[in-house]
Parts: sequence; C-alpha cells; structure tokens
Amino acid sequence: MADMHRPGRPSVIEEEVYALTALLGSDRCHTIRELAQETGLAHTTVLHILKERLGMRKIASQWVPHDLMEMQKWLRYDAARNHLERYEHEGEAFLRHIITLDETWAKSYEPQLKHQSNEWRHYGSP
Repeated sequence: MADMHRPGRPSVIEEEVYALTALLGSDRCHTIRELAQETGLAHTTVLHILKERLGMRKIASQWVPHDLMEMQKWLRYDAARNHLERYEHEGEAFLRHIITLDETWAKSYEPQLKHQSNEWRHYGSP
C-alpha cells in the first residue's frame, strides 16, 4: 500500500536517477542546489533521489598528506635518542614503562568555505 501512486506526488523516473549519478560520477562535491540547477529537478526531488534511491549522504572528505615537517622530524629524533639513552642506563626496567599505540594522523585543514571538502558518499563507503 505504501508503494501505491498518490495524486500530487510525482514519481521519480530512472533517467533522473541516472542524470544525478552521472553528475556525481564527475564530481562528488556538488551541492543539492547545483544538482537541481543542472538537472532541472526540484530541490526536494534531488534530495529524495540522493538519500532514498541512491543511499548517499554528504560527508566531509579530504586527502591529508602524511609528510612530517622538519621540526616534527627533529622532535621524533630527540625522543628516540632520549629513549635509547634511558634504555642503556636502566635496561629492561625501562621497557616495562613504555606503552605503545597505533599512530593516528590528524592534520588541520581549513578550506575557504567549510562545504568545499564535502562529498556525496554511499552509507557503506569509507
């Protein structure tokens, strides 16, 4: 009963879905307003297709390089040298005080406008 055609609610045709998919294939950073202007569809129709039909959401996405700056390299060198010296003096007792974890890279990036780094992605995509 939920799938029955109701007057006043136009159904979405597959060509409209394909048009949005093609636009997102070339650039996932489009806004809903831009997509509506490109396809001639209403704002709410574009939003419905993206969320309900294509299962997409808008997320902040950007590539962050993992290069260390010169100062960061020197700080790591100094920490490693300090640990080596302590190990030479304290031996195995020093190693029992070290806790290791995986590194998490987090760099600050501020685009000119906040929405510039947003992309449309499927719910299961990373």
